[in-house]
Amino acid sequence: MMNILKKAKLIIIFSILSVLFAGISFSAPQNDQAEEDFILFAAENLFIYMKNKEYVSVWNCLSVKSQQVIIADVYKESKKTGVEYKKNELLRDFNSGGMFAKAYWDSFLTVFDSNIALEQCKWEMGKIEKNEAEVILKYKKSDNQAILKMYKENNAWRIGLKESFGVRNLSPF
Repeated sequence: MMNILKKAKLIIIFSILSVLFAGISFSAPQNDQAEEDFILFAAENLFIYMKNKEYVSVWNCLSVKSQQVIIADVYKESKKTGVEYKKNELLRDFNSGGMFAKAYWDSFLTVFDSNIALEQCKWEMGKIEKNEAEVILKYKKSDNQAILKMYKENNAWRIGLKESFGVRNLSPF
């Protein structure tokens, strides 16, 4: 009789544990669709803001590293003209969409057409990690693809413009 009770308890415990763990997957986590949507939304917004020349919004979409590289580039170029601005002045200008920001982005958009990304590219999600992701842009008229590097900073997805295209140097200077 005691043996039967022990077996019954074990079966009940096993059944309860089975029910509790039934919804838990122990395999590698799948990409969360909501997270993919946040990433793609952030990437698309960058190109929309560029198209609309909303430069403060463009600036706010960029990763900290991209912002630092842009400020350093503008600083170096200002020194070449003989007028040296402080980096914190340039940062304030870009944060507020001032004259340096406008000049930079207007010039940038003469060599980079955001409409191509918006209208002539197929978008796919690449890898997604905790704080990094990739968006793959495939241009209709090319076999090549561009990989847009995304970084999660302060709980928001930001675009690594310089991290993605730095080798190609899209600097307008």
